[in-house]
Amino acid sequence: MRSRPILLSLASLLLGVLCLCGACSRVANGQSPSVSPSPAADERSLADKAQFCEEEIFAHYLQDGLLIPQQADPTGEARYSNDNAGYRTGCLLAAVANRWKVTQDPAARERARQVASALEMLETITGVAGMTCRQYKKMQGPGPDEAGWLQDYWHQKGEYRLLGNVSTDEMTWFLTGLDNYVLFCAEGEDRDRASATIARVVGRMLDHGMRIAEADGTTTDWGDCSLTSAREPLFCLHGLHYLKAASLCTSDPRFAEAYEQYASTAAYFDKAVHCFSIGIRTHRWAGYDYELASPGFELLIRFDDNQSRRDQFIQGLREMAEARRGKVFSHLCTAVLGLGGEDTVRDWLAAFDTNTDGVNLGWYLWIYWKARAAQIIGPND
Repeated sequence: MRSRPILLSLASLLLGVLCLCGACSRVANGQSPSVSPSPAADERSLADKAQFCEEEIFAHYLQDGLLIPQQADPTGEARYSNDNAGYRTGCLLAAVANRWKVTQDPAARERARQVASALEMLETITGVAGMTCRQYKKMQGPGPDEAGWLQDYWHQKGEYRLLGNVSTDEMTWFLTGLDNYVLFCAEGEDRDRASATIARVVGRMLDHGMRIAEADGTTTDWGDCSLTSAREPLFCLHGLHYLKAASLCTSDPRFAEAYEQYASTAAYFDKAVHCFSIGIRTHRWAGYDYELASPGFELLIRFDDNQSRRDQFIQGLREMAEARRGKVFSHLCTAVLGLGGEDTVRDWLAAFDTNTDGVNLGWYLWIYWKARAAQIIGPND
């Protein structure tokens, strides 16, 4: 999603155009922009909508295990490109991991295992320990839909096409999905494998000064979370988020040590805390940044053992949640932390229309199960 600094007005226009183009693309491919017919939203409970979203996703929207917006071709003849496939799959993993946390349903754990395997493959398929890709798709290429701003980052590796130039957008949800899986759901060898993946990926970033690096060691276009040259204030929050996630999910002490170093660097920490207000002021905050900042704020508020730092993270989260343009993601974050916003989350879930694409079905599923885990809503809502 992240490509360059975007003014908020331009971001809104661009997102609208992309949504329209996405719908047109699905029609052109013989697919309706809507999913299969469903009962009217006001006739179903939130739980029924969540079940519908999950079944639709697992039946129609997984391509090579990764979540994509359009319905996957069941014949396997067509393979669709999506620069945020890994990002969306991380969101799906977080959703089903939270479903296991709430329900202890073995089917939820099995689906989480399935999605985690696809997410982990984003790293293993590159052949470089700790380096991930945006998407893989089993085909000989190039594919007909690979043209665009990332077209130079596609390459063939054996049976698969891989898309590189991973940004913090993808990394945030790659790690959020895996850390939710480790903390809430996985056990035994599955947990060990996911933890080892987190250790390799964040470890490689740390080896490169908290930068997402290509195979040749160069920093990706939107991957600099370093102390000295973080690309945007939000990337400072990302750096702290990734280090804290690795310290929680692995046994390697260097992640906790690095977290303390980065969190104790005043300028870096201040940018992380006030990433929203600084980003708005400097025109470096896009409409989708709410969904990228929220997981980091939540993790850091929950698990930073320094009360002063937690209080400052809460202040930064409130700045974002209280903004006039604030989205449901920031309100969900405050709600699950007991800081308000519950009504906004409930209203969003109630108004959600399931006649949408796979990505939005995934967002509903994640928000629903986060809200259930925090008891913002109940099983009968």
